[in-house]
Amino acid sequence: MTTDLSEQRVKEIIADVYMRTPRDRPLTWPEIQNDYPLYSLDEGEESLGLDSLDAVEIATELEEAFDLVLPTEIDPADLRTVSQVMALLKQLFREQREGPA
Repeated sequence: MTTDLSEQRVKEIIADVYMRTPRDRPLTWPEIQNDYPLYSLDEGEESLGLDSLDAVEIATELEEAFDLVLPTEIDPADLRTVSQVMALLKQLFREQREGPA
């Protein structure tokens, strides 16, 4: 568990979950672009190819890695990229670690 939010750590978690399912090719964290969709909302949309089960695993690992609690009612459309995930984690870190502003 770490107390510092790290984009690299977020990408490592995503790459680790990605590699748990047989894929056409391996993926390392440096290959994950900040604004590339992690999963598709529409059929045929280009993305890393993660699915809803991967998203649950990623959420669980993010909670454990950063000692945060993610809201259960997150809209998947709001968390499709590393940039969006980082923005949410920063917000939650402020709210849950530093208290109200």
